[in-house]
Amino acid sequence: MSQIGGKAFFMTKGNVVPKRHTIKEAEYFQTPDVRLPRRGVTVTYGHKGPGNINRAALRKAKADSLYLSFLDFRIEVGKWNPNKQSLSSLSECRFLNLPIRASAEVMDDINHYWNNWLSLDGEPDERFPRRPSNRMDLLDKLIDIPPYDQLNAIAYDVHTEFGIAKFMTIFNLDAIDYDSISVIPGGVTKINFELPD
Repeated sequence: MSQIGGKAFFMTKGNVVPKRHTIKEAEYFQTPDVRLPRRGVTVTYGHKGPGNINRAALRKAKADSLYLSFLDFRIEVGKWNPNKQSLSSLSECRFLNLPIRASAEVMDDINHYWNNWLSLDGEPDERFPRRPSNRMDLLDKLIDIPPYDQLNAIAYDVHTEFGIAKFMTIFNLDAIDYDSISVIPGGVTKINFELPD
């Protein structure tokens, strides 16, 4: 089984290392008009934009006298596919990184569904996943449709206050490897993941 890495940070009151913390609501400086999925836990992924977000978190924690923790962890994704994902490969590699690791076939298929759903909401067509969308909540619908219903996680670009960053929504919380969780500083905080309310 292959794994990919997820990242998150959280702030708590006071200067004491928290004994427990639940990762639930995504608060990574996304712009106010971004609507994130609710059927998974959203974290950050990769190296696109997290430096700016992490620096902003450090500034906010200092200004508001909050305790800031960073965490890294791993997610099971099945058999890693070194090529761009096709519709037929999603059953083996259960992770989709949009748009860079998706074939034209996958991107066109997602875009077809996306624009149909936007149309039903009276909104104009978009070029997602080739371009970022503020309607990332539509992933909640996508994961009901085969073969996307087999995915453990989907990564995608998001508008933040500091430019584009890569977020990832984990739709299968059972795929999280709890033994891999590393919390800095301290390393003693017990982490849990829960779906947003």
